[in-house]
Amino acid sequence: MKNKKDDKKYILTKIPVVKSTATVKSVFLMLEKVDNTYDSVDYIYVTDDKDNLVGVFSIEELFNNPKNTPIKKFMQTDLVTVSPETEPEKIAHLALKHDLKAIPVVESKKLIGIISSKRVVSIVNRALKNDLFHFGGIHKSHLDFDNSLEIPLFKVLKDRLSWLLIGLLGATLMAFYIGLFEETLARYLIIASFIPAVVYISDALGTQLQTVFVRDLAVLGKSLNLKKYFFRQIIVSSLIAILISLLMFLIISLLWKALYIGFVISLGILLSLVFTSLTAFFITIAIKKFRFDPALGSGPIATIISDITSVVIYFFVVVSLL
Repeated sequence: MKNKKDDKKYILTKIPVVKSTATVKSVFLMLEKVDNTYDSVDYIYVTDDKDNLVGVFSIEELFNNPKNTPIKKFMQTDLVTVSPETEPEKIAHLALKHDLKAIPVVESKKLIGIISSKRVVSIVNRALKNDLFHFGGIHKSHLDFDNSLEIPLFKVLKDRLSWLLIGLLGATLMAFYIGLFEETLARYLIIASFIPAVVYISDALGTQLQTVFVRDLAVLGKSLNLKKYFFRQIIVSSLIAILISLLMFLIISLLWKALYIGFVISLGILLSLVFTSLTAFFITIAIKKFRFDPALGSGPIATIISDITSVVIYFFVVVSLL
C-alpha cells in the first residue's frame, strides 16, 4: 500500500526559483551567491507574484542566450507537473515519457518542490516491491510479524496446518474420485501409470505460468493489459500442451504399441494442461483479490486445485473414449 508520508520525503525543496521578470544575468547572479545551495540545478523554475509555477527552463539555456535576455523568451510554459498525492508509477511514467530529469510538485498551482530522476528511481523501486508483495498477498501486517522464532508454537501450528489440511482434504477427494474408475484402471493399467505424469506436468506448467505472471506484474505494473496478456499466455500454454501431448502420443505408440490408447491419454493430457493454465492464471488473480499469505496458503491451495483439475479432466476424457 502507498504511504503518503513516505512519498513526501522524496520531494526536494532546495531548488532554484526565479520570478518571471528575471533576466539571464540576474539568474546567474542568484546562482553565484555563496549562501545559495541547491539539491538540484537541472532545471530552474519560474513563478509569478503569487508563487504559482508558470514556467521552467534548463540551465543550458542560460549559456545559449545573451545576459540581458528576459527568461520569458525561452522558458517553457507547457509544464509537466505532479501533486504530492500522485502515484509513484505515474511520476515515473511522466518522467520517462517526457525525458525529464526532474518533475515539479505543485499544490494549488504553487510550487512546493521537485522530484529528481534519482528520487524517481528510488520510489519506483519501492513501488515495484510493494506491488509485488501486495499482489502476492504480503501486506504490511505480514511484514510486521515478529521473528518466526518468537511466534507462539500453537499459532505456528494453526497457521500452517490449516492450509495443509485443506490440501489433504482435496487429496482425499481426488483419491475417492480415482477410486470410482477402478474397473477402467483394472482393464487399462497404462491409464493409472500416467497419472503421476499428468499431475507433475500440470503442476509444472501452472507454476511456470504463475511465476512469469507475477514477474510481469512486478515489472510492467499497471501498464500490463490483463486481457491481452491472458490470451497471449493461454495461446503459449496451449502450444506447449499440444507439443507435450504429441510427444506423449509418440512415446506410447512406440513403447506400448497402442495407438488408440495413446491418442486417448494424449488428449486427456492436452485438455488437462490447457485447463490447468486457466486455473493457474485465475488462482494468481484470486491471491491478489482475497489477500492470502503466499508463504502459507497459495502453495497448498494452488497445488491441490491444479492436481484435482488435471485428474478430473484426464479421467473424464479417458472414461468417455474407452
